[in-house]
Amino acid sequence: MLLSILSWLLAVLLLLAVLGIASLVLATLWIAAKAERLVPPVGKFLEIDGNRIHYVDQGEGRPIVFVHGLGAQLHHFRHTLFGRFGPGYRLIALDRPGAGYSARASGATGSLPEQAEIVRRFIEALGLERPLVVGHSLGGAIALTFAVEHPDVICGIALLSPLTHMEAGAREKLGSLYI
Repeated sequence: MLLSILSWLLAVLLLLAVLGIASLVLATLWIAAKAERLVPPVGKFLEIDGNRIHYVDQGEGRPIVFVHGLGAQLHHFRHTLFGRFGPGYRLIALDRPGAGYSARASGATGSLPEQAEIVRRFIEALGLERPLVVGHSLGGAIALTFAVEHPDVICGIALLSPLTHMEAGAREKLGSLYI
């Protein structure tokens, strides 16, 4: 009798757990759909080594590529800086792989050299001639890595509050976001 009651109790708990997980999955899908309706992709997409890169490209002239930081997206530049440039500039902001509407390739690590290589391939794919690369926060670390590993591809970098060195305990503070 006790075994029967425990079996039923375990079955009910298992069912509640499955229903709870299912409701969380549905809530996540609903929130994601709402976010896409409120902030739809506004740019183009480009495939680079299995990474689907979302970017905006506006204007003509000297190219400037903007790389955002952790937890950000291309709109951080598009809404704040793009309107301040006059004619004569081609302004390109991209969502880093795994951010905004860009998807990271399967097996990608998100390491700085890997992301710098993706930015290099992005610049190559768009046919940009020695652009200025602007990096903010983690995007600044990517721009620095890019400048060290591919100095001949760019004319320079501009850093906005860049991540320039590892801080003690960063891995513990950032948890799963740590790169």
